[in-house]
Amino acid sequence: MAEASIFCMQRRVVAHKTVESWMDTPHVSVLYDLDAAALTAAARACASDPNYAGVRITLNAVLLKVIAAALAQSPEMNGHIWYDRRAGVGRVTPVDAVHIAIPLRMADGRMVTPILRNVDSRSLREVSLGIEDIRRRLAGTNLDCLLMEVGLEDTWQRLRSGQLLTVLRRLYSNFIGPYRLGGPTMAQRRAHRRIPATERLVPADLHNATTLVSNIGSSVPNLPVRLGMLMIISPNTTAIGLGPSRPTPVAVTGPDGEARVEIRPMLPVTLCFDHRAMDFEHVTGFLKELDRIAADPAAVLA
Repeated sequence: MAEASIFCMQRRVVAHKTVESWMDTPHVSVLYDLDAAALTAAARACASDPNYAGVRITLNAVLLKVIAAALAQSPEMNGHIWYDRRAGVGRVTPVDAVHIAIPLRMADGRMVTPILRNVDSRSLREVSLGIEDIRRRLAGTNLDCLLMEVGLEDTWQRLRSGQLLTVLRRLYSNFIGPYRLGGPTMAQRRAHRRIPATERLVPADLHNATTLVSNIGSSVPNLPVRLGMLMIISPNTTAIGLGPSRPTPVAVTGPDGEARVEIRPMLPVTLCFDHRAMDFEHVTGFLKELDRIAADPAAVLA
């Protein structure tokens, strides 16, 4: 029998956030097939355009830009929720800027979710450069040191809010009990702090997203998979999953009004939303706008 593997720091963070998400947030999942023909063509055209020389233009960057534009039609989707279960009261505060959390894989296979900020007001070039800058800084980041910094910030916040018992339990479990962490050494933490913040991720890079976009299609481009559900990290109200685009037979109506079957690159989209904050009616604006932009993305990508 293989030896049991104790959760590392990254796995503990994911486990904690997952449990917290499923305990606190009532999820609704909408599955939607997006015709990606024009988006794929636009990404290829931009990638070969001399005006984008030196910039890596990908379908993922195009999709992030398009999603950010479509969110304007459903402001509750790009907001933060506060809810008091005991009192049964709450509010949703729309956020003007679109800050998208984008899960990325590190060299050792672990995942981290930094935030690309102000996607709505950036050009496609700026979105692409922003993604590359995050990847560059990710390469210079010791994930264990980063998560320890995040954990210390969270611990101090919990102490200030009076959660002493929770803090003591966490300290015992992580540093004293049978499942204690090895963690980065003091020398590693000091070395990490000496790296300029412009060359590594910092705790602020993981805080205050307004939505999450997980593109598994870029990881498994040839597998016919789609996401069934994503965890929504409070106070966000939404999470969006993108599957791999695949040639699919679909019925289309031609200019003559006759229906016919065509092979189109269809991209599965999974939209999860917090049912406390909105109903399906609140997300239809986003879906319709996403469909409209996908058919003619030139204006958004200019």
